[in-house]
Amino acid sequence: MRVAAGIAALALLVVAGPAVAAVIETMQVERDDGRYSIAASMRLSVAQPQAFRAASDYERLPEFNPSIIASQRLPGERLRSTIRLCVALFCKRIEQVMYYQQTPPDSIAMQVVPGAGDIKAGRADWRFSAEGENTTRMVFDAEIEPDFWVPPLIGPYLIARELRRQARVTAESIERLASDYDDDTESGD
Repeated sequence: MRVAAGIAALALLVVAGPAVAAVIETMQVERDDGRYSIAASMRLSVAQPQAFRAASDYERLPEFNPSIIASQRLPGERLRSTIRLCVALFCKRIEQVMYYQQTPPDSIAMQVVPGAGDIKAGRADWRFSAEGENTTRMVFDAEIEPDFWVPPLIGPYLIARELRRQARVTAESIERLASDYDDDTESGD
């Protein structure tokens, strides 16, 4: 997940930084036949180029998200992430590989590479739009289908709750990390 970009496409920060003013305007998490989707709109108190740069600095994901164990760019615009997802007493180490395509400073699109990890199918789309000098609207839309057993009954509810938490952490983390980048830095490549 990102929720790491999607599962990663989604998750992020515990490092020290300036006060955070991220506002979650809307967030919806749904489950349909083993597939989870999340749609969120957030307002960040940073300029668009810095918000994009922070979100696309994939190598730093483990630094600011305790759920992400490792993140590595691979040839062919692919990203490998290892995530530790804990839902109640059930913890799972999840491997995922995603193709990514960046359009700085406006969007990041990710697609799960089938058969390359523990996610059967999925995608994550990030869109960034300037709403003033130091305000960015970030819209995140992702869908994942795990390729592992999810405990019945309470498992789906707890996974949905974790996806919501990861989206909030991601918004706050992007704001904190964005302060590390200059105005003219456009991408993590």
